[in-house]
Amino acid sequence: MLPTRHWLDFFLYIGRVFLLLILLAVLLPKLVAVCNSLMSTLLHNDQNPHGNPLRVEIILSRELHV
Repeated sequence: MLPTRHWLDFFLYIGRVFLLLILLAVLLPKLVAVCNSLMSTLLHNDQNPHGNPLRVEIILSRELHV
């Protein structure tokens, strides 16, 4: 009975290792994409001013309002 238990533990261990590798292969690219998006957003905000760049603001002088 002792060798059977030993082999069962071994196969359960191998199964857990493969399960963790599969989870890592699935979740790691998603984690990298989220981090890449976050870093891109932070760098983009530092280099560009806030607001809509396509919006045209017209500044009227006080003389036109009088």
